[in-house]
Amino acid sequence: MASNEWETVPMDPDPESDLGYDPIDWEVVSTDTGGREQLLFLPADEDALRSDAFIVAERSAVTDMVENR
Repeated sequence: MASNEWETVPMDPDPESDLGYDPIDWEVVSTDTGGREQLLFLPADEDALRSDAFIVAERSAVTDMVENR
């Protein structure tokens, strides 16, 4: 998105229609490696997983946006 396009985006943009995001379903797996709690986010669509579409994050870096509105 070009910088001048940001000025036309609503203050609370819709991720799909305003920003062009294509949402996908994720499965979340909690792991504990060496005392570090991490979350592994895997796409529900197996084809996306083959495209290296996954996320590994420290538990402390993840916030549930539904609970923290």
